Amino acid sequence: MATEITTPTKLIYMTDSYIQAMPATVVAVIHDGEPKVDGTRSVSVILDQTLFYAQGGGQPADQGEISGPHGKVAVSHVSYNGGAILHKGSLEGQVAVGEKVSLHIHWPLRYKHMQLHTAGHIVDQAVKNILPGSKSIDGNHGIGKKLSITFSTAIPETALPAIQKEVNKIITEAGPITFEMLTKDEIISRSIAIPFDLPSNKPLRILQLHHYPPMPDGGTHLHTTDESWPITITGVKTDAGNTLILYQVQEPIPSSSTVAAARLSLVELKKKVAEILAAAHQDLATPEELKTTYLGKKGRFNDLAQMLRQLTPQDRKAAGMILNELKTQLEQLITERANKASDISGKWVDLSAPGQLPRLGHMHPVSQAMEQITQIFEHIGFTRVRYPEVDWDHYVFEALNMPSNHPARDEWETFFIDAPIDKKFGKVVLTAHTSNGQVREMERLNSTPPIRMINIARCYRRQQDATHTQMFHQFEGLVVDKGITIQHLKGTLDYFAQEFYGPGTKSRIRPFHFQFTEPSFEVDFSCHICKGTGQVDGKDEEGKPAKVKCKFCKSGWHEVGGAGMVHPNVLKAGGIDANQYTGFAFGWGIERTYTLKPGLNIDDIRLLYSGEMKFLEQF
Repeated sequence: MATEITTPTKLIYMTDSYIQAMPATVVAVIHDGEPKVDGTRSVSVILDQTLFYAQGGGQPADQGEISGPHGKVAVSHVSYNGGAILHKGSLEGQVAVGEKVSLHIHWPLRYKHMQLHTAGHIVDQAVKNILPGSKSIDGNHGIGKKLSITFSTAIPETALPAIQKEVNKIITEAGPITFEMLTKDEIISRSIAIPFDLPSNKPLRILQLHHYPPMPDGGTHLHTTDESWPITITGVKTDAGNTLILYQVQEPIPSSSTVAAARLSLVELKKKVAEILAAAHQDLATPEELKTTYLGKKGRFNDLAQMLRQLTPQDRKAAGMILNELKTQLEQLITERANKASDISGKWVDLSAPGQLPRLGHMHPVSQAMEQITQIFEHIGFTRVRYPEVDWDHYVFEALNMPSNHPARDEWETFFIDAPIDKKFGKVVLTAHTSNGQVREMERLNSTPPIRMINIARCYRRQQDATHTQMFHQFEGLVVDKGITIQHLKGTLDYFAQEFYGPGTKSRIRPFHFQFTEPSFEVDFSCHICKGTGQVDGKDEEGKPAKVKCKFCKSGWHEVGGAGMVHPNVLKAGGIDANQYTGFAFGWGIERTYTLKPGLNIDDIRLLYSGEMKFLEQF
């Protein structure tokens, strides 16, 4: 994933599977492809916390909606990405990083998944009660519409009637289903059997089904076993030496002598009412959306009202009063929101006045610079390419004539990746420059010039200050052909300077040393403020008009980067005969190049990546 998330998403459902709505903050929005015909886009949203279950452990992902002040995401799938949770779906409108949003899960689907998952644990325990020593190793609780528990031990078909009877018994026991987070030491001290190596860096969530042995589990579950819908054992089959017990769950709950109907108490009803009110007050949706979510035909109020049949007859009158009060408070909240939104409290509104157009964004200034640089070089026959930003040491250093003891190959200068070392290509590094594309371009063209390449990519170095960032962008030019000389290099630099900074801008080259060019040069461009003179109109100490030193460049020139004639050893590494062909290369940072444009006064390059809208809106 392009976005690096350092703080994992907080999983709210781990403590309470019955929460259906809550607020959260957007951490990242990843756009997947171009907008569709209807204007929506496929996105992946990362939040600081979530109640959406990410598919795993045999349980399907939740679905639902993420609503913000300017848009909403219809969540169709949820998955893990390291510590972050990706909420994938279709975006209508806009959702931005840092926004407060409201989460609403599709409760009927979540409740069904809870039923299927809890049913799997009931079946698992029933098998172990009938056949002690049975060892379960996996389970599927609805993914692909399959329901099964996998055992590494043999389960005879003749045991199925007894297992079915035991399943019914566990349900009618009405035992509680509880969870707790335990550390490795606590798990060991309580002799809890875990079928895998214990994590030592974080607590593990432990589920206990009534009084039966606890087990690790990260899914969503019912409160008690008697809330379970009827479970039917449908068969047994073998697969790769393992035994699968197949089961089905019946919906809705029928009256049965063997299965007790789920019961709701007044205490639990009041708790659910409090949860709904808290969620509604924190919900940032529009009044119309609030009405649909909480008071609509399929809203949360009606869902709760449907549960009244679970109460005993003597409790239903009190429950009706509680629900009436809930409905009144929800209606008052929606009315208050509507009045605030329309701002009709004594103020005149001109309904014929033109509406406010939505704010339009633009390309980031660094992206604008990339586009302009690409177009400038395409006009003189260069081809835009892009090579890996995580590459082998061979292409980043070795093939560029850098000895093993070169300072750039020190871990204090370059980011090395903790990965296996290749016998041929060496270590894996985050590219310190775009020059790794030189030999790769030669190989791509089968070592057959002519070559006219412009390579633009991210680079990484261990530097961070007002003029450097640990991640930055470079563009790399490479020309290889017969008869290429320094005059060609100088002409190309002059052409770029005038196209990028304006007519009259000049370039100059000064002798320097780079390991992969010979001869090598530092490249300077003339200052656009003093026209390369180093002096501007001002006043002397007596206040009289005089020429004074240019404060912007101080000398008439700006250093921008490096260039030179391609070293014969680099041509040789790319399979090109240095006796027949010569070439030149140049490259420098895009951020540095851009900040020297006329009219800009950026004294800290880190501002370009601050995300500060007041700064970015200037460009």
